[in-house]
Amino acid sequence: MEVGPAPHGLPDWSLQRCAECHAPEVDAWRNSGHASARTDDVFQVAITEDRPGWCVQCHAPLARNLERGALPANSPPEEHGVTCAACHARIDKAQAAPGMPCAGCHQFGFPVLNIDGQRVRLSKTQWQQDTVGEWTDWRKATGDTRHCTDCHMPRGDHGLGGTRRTEALKAALVVEPRDGGLVLSTREVGHGFPSGDVMRWVSVEVADNPLFESATTVATLGRRLEVRQWAPEPLAHLGAIEDTRLVPGRPLSVRLPSTARYARVVYHLVSREQEDSGLYPAGLSRLVLWAAPLPPPRHTLERKP
Repeated sequence: MEVGPAPHGLPDWSLQRCAECHAPEVDAWRNSGHASARTDDVFQVAITEDRPGWCVQCHAPLARNLERGALPANSPPEEHGVTCAACHARIDKAQAAPGMPCAGCHQFGFPVLNIDGQRVRLSKTQWQQDTVGEWTDWRKATGDTRHCTDCHMPRGDHGLGGTRRTEALKAALVVEPRDGGLVLSTREVGHGFPSGDVMRWVSVEVADNPLFESATTVATLGRRLEVRQWAPEPLAHLGAIEDTRLVPGRPLSVRLPSTARYARVVYHLVSREQEDSGLYPAGLSRLVLWAAPLPPPRHTLERKP
């Protein structure tokens, strides 16, 4: 990412320069997912299977080192994640669309590749990340005028929210045991759940013991992908052929087997295939958002004549 001149005549956009006047904001940012967007363990493993330059342009927009692997010990913060200029640098009128600057990294299509595997453009119909599009639809449907920052940066909190704050995810999900099943819905969420990275998904699991040994998955909420042609794009590329995620305002009922004694809802940061690959240490990519014993099944008494 190439940024314009720094504000107020400052010589550069370095984090240290911003901290001279905005120390509280920088301190909060250091504990955010943005600060470690590139060095995060999940991303580091994922990048071994993808094109590093394509991914790093959002996970560390001001980085100059686009290679895989660990960064040198003296690397500046700009190599480690999303720093101040990525969001605060002045944008031109062509980029000043609704949802900016968030849309720059949270709204883009799947890569369209040529026969040589080179990216030629991004899809205009199949979105790899559609968070801003989902938010736009939610605003139209509800009349709510809140922006991304109203929820993710309350009172200017530069610690941000999202998937690196488990408590925020738990607060966003409502789970109600009801009539032999669960009813799932979202609370104060203006986009799909889960949103962001297309590999994220949610599972509803049951077990006969509280440790969830040999747990069984009874429902999944996410997107199922397939490489095919998506009109009017002539070149085949990835797209979603199924989307079972939670939508704001639409509760989802999940039936549970009558033998289930415990249930939980798990948020997955990577795809099932990536989890099964063995590349991720156990527990690294899974967040338990809700777990509880289930009410005992109701038994109907037989009337004797």
